[in-house]
Amino acid sequence: MRDPSLLPRPALLLGGLGLLPTLLATGLVWFGAREQAAVGFSLGAIYGAMILSFLGGAWWGLAVSKAEPERLAGLLAIAVTPSLVAWLAIFALSAQTVAVLAASFLGALMIDRRLTIDGIAPVWWMRLRIPLSTAMALLHLLLALGAMIRGY
Repeated sequence: MRDPSLLPRPALLLGGLGLLPTLLATGLVWFGAREQAAVGFSLGAIYGAMILSFLGGAWWGLAVSKAEPERLAGLLAIAVTPSLVAWLAIFALSAQTVAVLAASFLGALMIDRRLTIDGIAPVWWMRLRIPLSTAMALLHLLLALGAMIRGY
């Protein structure tokens, strides 16, 4: 029987591969021609918003499967927040809103930690979430900084 505290390889592999679009977009922002950089910025921001929304969906799934009934409404409200933040960031797309996405990835770690402590998320959850959320935050900060430096 598999140890439930071990981080599943597919989660690690697919999570890591999920960083590639943002990494490529960041490369375009910093090293591409102006038109390529602008496209990279938009694609990186949109992908980040999608991933932040996906994380909220994961919280929703964890909550409905494991939360105590008296906590469910609050956890579901928290779970929809990433999608709302992502939507606002894309609606008002700018270097500043991409920086908000970066901060949101770091802030999400507090929710991830609480879900893990409360036994709602799997015991390995933080070993996955810390590197992925930290990488997404750093990449989005680089996207925002590149956009500010390059003037778009």
